[in-house]
Amino acid sequence: MKALPFPCIRPAQDRVLEALPAMGGILSGNDALRGAIADGLMLKDPGAAYYVYECSDEPGRVTGVVAICPMSVLAGGKGDAGDEALAAAHAIAELKVQPRPVSLAYEASPVMDIILGAAKEGASLYAVTDPAGITHRVWEVKREDAVAAIRAMLDQAPKPTPADDPAYAAALTGASQLLTDEARAAGTYTGKEPFNFTVAALFPAAQVAGGAPQVPTGLLTHQISRF
Repeated sequence: MKALPFPCIRPAQDRVLEALPAMGGILSGNDALRGAIADGLMLKDPGAAYYVYECSDEPGRVTGVVAICPMSVLAGGKGDAGDEALAAAHAIAELKVQPRPVSLAYEASPVMDIILGAAKEGASLYAVTDPAGITHRVWEVKREDAVAAIRAMLDQAPKPTPADDPAYAAALTGASQLLTDEARAAGTYTGKEPFNFTVAALFPAAQVAGGAPQVPTGLLTHQISRF
């Protein structure tokens, strides 16, 4: 499986509790997002990183890794190509930012569990509890040896399977196609554009048999085209 570190647009660490409830407005359009970045409420990471994401509530906790994967990981899903998914695709394409990672399930190895466990020993980037009582924690992984270790384990894993709302996966696929068509019409398409990738939260299949969690909207986003 190809799963790479990426530059993230995310809330400023010390303003995450202010940013998350306002995401509906922040991600309503390019001007609003630019304003949030200029204000310091949101920030654009200058370099690429993996993110370790942990979701915990009363029944237990699930740990995944957030990375960008080729759009082909969404192929074969039972996507909803209805009006709602189409409207969402246009909104994402216009915003030029994927608002949250799509949840996928993969076959994780015991070695990956050890690597992610080591990453979680450091200070977390975020630790927020939502109104439903679910705690979301995020650790940033930028150190070269840790990035290489995670990438090596993901390279060995088979293709993940969709574990999210099919309509959301369909919207992401639709947005990618809209931006591809736009670039081809302009004669600028190369196949290497960010919209050829989706940011995904990869969870061990054994941990999410009953359904995978969703990373909160706006917590870890991916810019898929210039704005």
